[in-house]
Amino acid sequence: MVATVVIAGLAYTWGLAGTRANPMELVEGIPNIGRFIVRLFPPAWDWTKVALATPAFTLPFGVVVPPIGAVGETISAPTVLFALLETIQMAIIGTSIAAVMAIPFGLLAARNITPHRYVYMATRLLMNANRAIPELIFALIFVSAVGLGPFAGVLALGIGEIGMMAKLYAEAIESIDPKQVQAVTATGATRLQTFVFGVIPQALPLVASYCLLMFERNVRSATILGLVGAGGVGFVLSKYMALFQYSKLMGALVLIITAVTLIDRASDYLRRRLI
Repeated sequence: MVATVVIAGLAYTWGLAGTRANPMELVEGIPNIGRFIVRLFPPAWDWTKVALATPAFTLPFGVVVPPIGAVGETISAPTVLFALLETIQMAIIGTSIAAVMAIPFGLLAARNITPHRYVYMATRLLMNANRAIPELIFALIFVSAVGLGPFAGVLALGIGEIGMMAKLYAEAIESIDPKQVQAVTATGATRLQTFVFGVIPQALPLVASYCLLMFERNVRSATILGLVGAGGVGFVLSKYMALFQYSKLMGALVLIITAVTLIDRASDYLRRRLI
């Protein structure tokens, strides 16, 4: 216990010395913070006219969706809203890609089901390497490959989050009750049947909950990716900051906060239904 306290004290002392944390500097900078906050208000938005009418289109199997709305009828909406919707679209597709591609890595990284400890160690090493690279680096890589736009952001989220998703999968599998697995094995089930009926039913609710949490995180991550040209609302935020349009920046932040809150409430409801 004493050794733990000493080590923690040394770690905090080292951290404070390295970061040169000085509360007095913060106190002296409070007036600057106040002036910046004042410049954010009142929130303002650029407005765009949106057509309410949608053309007819054909779904698979020949299902025709008729046009909706009257031709020429429009409404006004904040321009940043479309960038925010693009950000949410990026988070949906990026999270789905990561969730699927992380499955084999999560299985191999779970200590209780991996075929060999060397496989476990190698998989964990790959996962650590993937998590160590920031999403912004992946965004820059994919922007150079596919150009500016949301597709680069989708790839950055999908590939950049594999390591984290695989780690969460492995944690969920390692937390299952081994007695249920033993009960299935005792019935004469094969290794595959044991996994399907003994492991998956226990881990699936937690895995689904983790996927929802990662989607929430990816909405915020996708916001940042736009700063390097990977689409979404981040590009709009960087434009407002570069042009010192702080009231419009605040307007965008209001919409982002609203969207994140709604997503959080919906995700919380779904997680409570799953677990």
